[in-house]
Amino acid sequence: MKANIAYKYELMPTQEQKRILAQATGCRRFVVNKAIELQKTCLEQNLPFLKYTDLASLLLLWKMDDDKVWLRDAPSQALQQGLMDVSQAFKEFKAGRKGFPKFQVRNNGDSFRIPQIRPTDWDAANNRVRIPKAGFVRFRQSRPIQGKIKQITVSVDCGHWFISVVTEMDFANDGPRRFGEVGIDLGIAQTVTLSDGTVFQLDIESIKKHEVRIVVLQKQLSHNKEARQKLASLGKAQPFDKRNPSRRTKKLKEQIQKHYRCIRNIRQDFMRQTAHTIAQKYGWVAMENLKLKNMTKSAKGTVENPGKNVKQKSGLNRSLARVAPYAMRQAIQWALFKAGGTLVLVDPRRTSQRCPHCGFTSAENRPTQAHFGCKQCGFTQNADVVGATNVLIKSWTNSVRPSSEFGDKSAAGTVLFFASSAI
Repeated sequence: MKANIAYKYELMPTQEQKRILAQATGCRRFVVNKAIELQKTCLEQNLPFLKYTDLASLLLLWKMDDDKVWLRDAPSQALQQGLMDVSQAFKEFKAGRKGFPKFQVRNNGDSFRIPQIRPTDWDAANNRVRIPKAGFVRFRQSRPIQGKIKQITVSVDCGHWFISVVTEMDFANDGPRRFGEVGIDLGIAQTVTLSDGTVFQLDIESIKKHEVRIVVLQKQLSHNKEARQKLASLGKAQPFDKRNPSRRTKKLKEQIQKHYRCIRNIRQDFMRQTAHTIAQKYGWVAMENLKLKNMTKSAKGTVENPGKNVKQKSGLNRSLARVAPYAMRQAIQWALFKAGGTLVLVDPRRTSQRCPHCGFTSAENRPTQAHFGCKQCGFTQNADVVGATNVLIKSWTNSVRPSSEFGDKSAAGTVLFFASSAI
């Protein structure tokens, strides 16, 4: 079985190479926004959307325009891939699967993709890669690449440049199997709890410190905007323009982005290390198929029918977003895929109320968040461990919900995720 594997490395470009890469991302953003504007005009005039071939022909005309001569300095493939993304996005919009594509803004996901890489472009021995227009750029090679390189994506995050390399690998079906079985309960008080009692805890306190600092910086950013608007109304400053922010505004936004990046790094580091540990020890992993979209719905309600406990529900939603259960599930799923394990998704109903010892199910079995005490047989245990145990027990039955990721449905309705050959 073939699968695409992504490797991400940090680039170490020179100042001139940074300028070239930034210009390439800017040109791609301009071309994408220009294409979205044209498609929007077609929609307003009830005309059919432009195809990729039409957009590609317009790209040649834009390059010939004297006002847009700087488009010639960007890699052609990067601009073409941007138009392909726009064409695909409008196909999804036309089919009703996604909303209308949004215009791209600076410093928000700036990147460009190169689909054709020659073997000589990737120089792993010298830790460098050839990027069109920029030449050879050095990178930090944290691990070797396996498989055939299909494409690369260059992106920037808070002033740091990265390269993502997608390779194609063949996974053998006769790889080693791990015989350990475990159920997993994802929560807020205890991030990841295994049925054997093991607990993996996300560093929530560090994340909260960054969130507090973000709130302070956002208030300063808002006050800076209000002060600028007041001075402009008095004729003592230029009118406020978000397209040309002041140095103070730029500095505050950069600080906010850095704190968000720290939060992402803390969360991703925890998820990947935890998922790798679980995948290397267990071959059969059961998890709840949580419907997070329904769990995180706002309780605010409407003016006619206001909601109840809005503040408490808002805090719960923030806590769920902080631990990101779905991203945790994806990390475990991918680690198991590479390690040759099996992931089973089960129905989450009653997993925290059922006694794993006698099977008695009642809401009174869980009087508090952390304590479980069976009212029938007297069995006591940590509530999260009980939930993880019930998830594992359910995975042995047919009470499993289907999923569309990496899986096939069996006759019993169980969805299994298979892979082999650990990387």
